[in-house]
Amino acid sequence: MGIDLRKPIKLMALYVSAAAAGWLFLKIGMPLPFMIGPMLFSALLYISGLAKQPVTAKTRPFGQMVIASTVGLAFTSDALAIAMEMAPIMVGLTLLTGINAVVVSALLRRFSHLDYPTALLCTMPTSPVEAVVVAEKFGLNRGLVVLSQTIRIASVVVFIPVALYIADGWPGNSGRGPGVANPFDLGGVMLLAISALAGGLLFKTLRLPNPYFFGALLSAAVVSSSGLHVTSYPYIVLAGAQVVLGSWLGSVFTRDLFWRGGKLTLALSLSMLGFVLFTCVSAIAFAYLIDQPWETMVLSAAPGGVTEMALTAQFLGYDVALITSFQIVRICILMPGIHWFIAAARRFETRRTT
Repeated sequence: MGIDLRKPIKLMALYVSAAAAGWLFLKIGMPLPFMIGPMLFSALLYISGLAKQPVTAKTRPFGQMVIASTVGLAFTSDALAIAMEMAPIMVGLTLLTGINAVVVSALLRRFSHLDYPTALLCTMPTSPVEAVVVAEKFGLNRGLVVLSQTIRIASVVVFIPVALYIADGWPGNSGRGPGVANPFDLGGVMLLAISALAGGLLFKTLRLPNPYFFGALLSAAVVSSSGLHVTSYPYIVLAGAQVVLGSWLGSVFTRDLFWRGGKLTLALSLSMLGFVLFTCVSAIAFAYLIDQPWETMVLSAAPGGVTEMALTAQFLGYDVALITSFQIVRICILMPGIHWFIAAARRFETRRTT
């Protein structure tokens, strides 16, 4: 029996087309061109029904490890010291984000007539994969949860970088964007890649959450802060990682999932956009209270995936280590508590209906 090559050929065709969309976005000066371009291109294909084959999640670890290890290079000993000093501020901003999520979920419940546990899980900033696990445990609608979580991440990835570009001057100030390529150092790149792979596999073996990002990030940060000679990947490798992640994220917006909900899909979209807006406004106010750059606080509080926000910070030229630290603290506080939040919402809903 011959090997069926149709699926890998279709996947490669998608990646090549998505990369072309990224190149187009690069030429017009868009931020994160190889993330936003492929994501919008892939979403258009899947929402229209022109593409139906799911994008395998097996390619996603490549993108995560490349980006995470690149971010890990920013974790010097000085950067880690600053992050430790700001730990109380990180916790405070996390709690503020959690409050915004609760308020928006209450509004979503009121206008969509969803039960409160579903509305809360649709809104809480966590990964779509983790949200599906929780939805299955509590018997909630997985499709709505995935759609809402993906809309949130996609809106953060698209709107926040563009908004920062507009605020600071399109298409960015000096030092923004892909930047000048560093001289290629095979030894430094290989050490970075090996450390990323080792960290990802270690976290996967230990069954820790988001292993291919956090494992690669931690191992690269250790290698970088220890003074070993590591260098960043060529830009084409980083762009390829973005194409993989952007294409996968856009493919989640399948035709059935997006159009089947009707008014409910519109309610989810508006609520997620409102959540992003409330969080950004709160972050700006928080920035003035603690005398920090508002752009840094917006990216630190943005309820997107840590992978996407780390990449955004790097592309736009902000403090990558600090912003990633804020994102990691938020995840470490909110993600373990998701089950407790949904259980509490279930008890609250039961009391109101009895």
